[in-house]
Amino acid sequence: GGGQVELTRSDFKAQGGEGAIYVKGSTAYKVYTDPGRMIPPAKVSELTVLNHPGIIRPERILLDAKNRPTGYSMRHVDRAYALCQLFPKSFRLRNRVTPEVALRLVRALQEGVRQVHSKQILIVDLNEMNLLVSEDLKQLYFIDVDSYQTASFPATALMDSVRDRHAATFNEGTDWFAFAVVSFQLFVGIHPYKGTHPPFQGIVDKAAKLDARMKANISVLHDGVAVPATCLPFDVIPPPYLEWYRAVLEDGKRMPPPERAQVTTVVQPSGVQRQVASARFDIAELYEFDGEVVWFRDNVTLTEQSVYVGGRRFAASADAKVAITPRLGHVILATLSGEKVRFRNLTSNCDLGADVNGEELMSYEGRLYLKQGSVLAEVEFLEVSGAVLARPRPVGNVLKNATQVFEGAVIQNLLGAFYASLLPRAGACHQRRLSELDGYGIVDAKLSRNVLVVVAAKNGIYDKFIFRFGAEFRDYDVRVARDVPFSGINFTTLENGLCLHLNESDDLEVFSSSRGATGLRVIPDPAIRGDARLFHLGTQALFARRNKLYRFSMRQ
Repeated sequence: GGGQVELTRSDFKAQGGEGAIYVKGSTAYKVYTDPGRMIPPAKVSELTVLNHPGIIRPERILLDAKNRPTGYSMRHVDRAYALCQLFPKSFRLRNRVTPEVALRLVRALQEGVRQVHSKQILIVDLNEMNLLVSEDLKQLYFIDVDSYQTASFPATALMDSVRDRHAATFNEGTDWFAFAVVSFQLFVGIHPYKGTHPPFQGIVDKAAKLDARMKANISVLHDGVAVPATCLPFDVIPPPYLEWYRAVLEDGKRMPPPERAQVTTVVQPSGVQRQVASARFDIAELYEFDGEVVWFRDNVTLTEQSVYVGGRRFAASADAKVAITPRLGHVILATLSGEKVRFRNLTSNCDLGADVNGEELMSYEGRLYLKQGSVLAEVEFLEVSGAVLARPRPVGNVLKNATQVFEGAVIQNLLGAFYASLLPRAGACHQRRLSELDGYGIVDAKLSRNVLVVVAAKNGIYDKFIFRFGAEFRDYDVRVARDVPFSGINFTTLENGLCLHLNESDDLEVFSSSRGATGLRVIPDPAIRGDARLFHLGTQALFARRNKLYRFSMRQ
């Protein structure tokens, strides 16, 4: 009764296990690959009681040419993050995910769960991939609502990472357990049953280890459990929630979370920040800044609240992007407001009157790139008679809805097949098929010279792919780390081809960026752990910890 809709390749957004998602305007359409797996229309009817604005439920049934149900329509959430993308500290720095923002999102999540329960419905599969956060971090959305358990229909999905090992059936308590797992990660950036605990380290299989930890109620709050250095301190969790987490995760209790809480101010240690002694590296402090270091390139440093150009400091937000003009080396600060890009020339201390629009803005090796609908454009800076002009120059084409922009790489899902658009130098865009990523959801990615690192999720498990490309990116090899905790991507490639990568065990990996090269050296050292962010200057290795930048090299 709603008329006919034609869905084309340009409307495609994502491919899942059951079918594909297409988007037209403010409406999304789920089309099942096998119509036999289609959600029953009676269940769609039972889900209509979910009228909370943050719950994206099925709305209208799609019929094929023979009037058979083949999918449904729903509201479309545009320009949003999967909740898991907010977990790493690096994302929090770039996007100002403060403890106050985290608490607000946790409260929104809690309110959504409570609303579902008030309608006598269970979520069951409450995991971080089924939750979206708006780009401005103000709204939280529940998706994949068709799997919820209603009065007449059982739940149809459950991710192992949120499954309650102490429950034989689903109930409100199992939903609150899943809420505890997800919200804990939003506060501090780690799954509450990850980390390392000596009595369980003999279990090689990671799934079996997680199972054993959950059954024994040994969370990261337990004495003797070590967590990666990338985690936020547990005292960022409001005390009422921390007490509740201990009851649920450690004592096995199942009850709703606290109704009232506020963020406790965490005071950083005063006095001089001491560098941990190293037995393997010579480390020298280079600079101290006014806040945590977010980005560094060619002696330009972006912190939480400023950008430093040599000895000059300018006010800037951590989500700003920095470009360096190719001829005269002017430093350009770019910010995206709505879909309007604003440029400021820090070298000459003036704004650029450029009329440039875009949906997403990315900086890579001193260059700026924009996604403009289905066009990928490089911002070209023309230096004429002392003035700098900015104009976008198309370098590639992408699918409008199925494209994700990361540092140095743009990854698109072409009807279930993944392609990466790689941007190694000005004017160049190499598009390569990466079949290893098919069937995954891409969470994070970064290119450094000819090395591309991608973190992707499938069935609640995160895998890390390290691609090394050959000349002109024509071919590659790949190494995969399976079932890793998602703590972001932290690596850099020096100009001599040496790649430095901090892995999920907080150890420094050193290897050649050349495709096919053998050899991988793993260097555990307390001086360079996951809380250190890796950068480089030419062939020199650098790292930042909090508000300081260091140079380091291997001892002879």
